[in-house]
Amino acid sequence: MEQKTKTFAEIYESQGHYDKALNIYIELLKENPLDADLIDKIKDMQNLILSEKNKKKEAIAAKISLLSNLLDKIDIYKTKSIKSV
Repeated sequence: MEQKTKTFAEIYESQGHYDKALNIYIELLKENPLDADLIDKIKDMQNLILSEKNKKKEAIAAKISLLSNLLDKIDIYKTKSIKSV
């Protein structure tokens, strides 16, 4: 059973498990809806999760671009090889 404490959320956060930390902070906020620190932590986790998703999207886009360039070069090479035969 997962512990629902601020300490566990902070441990998850320090390990980069922002989604798990976020879930704990949300559960804690349900118990203490006026806790401004929890509200801030939730906002921080949401921003970190969005940032991580954007980094992954950028990495994928960079890989796609590299592969596209490689395929273009292969096509040019094939075309040159066919013409020279």
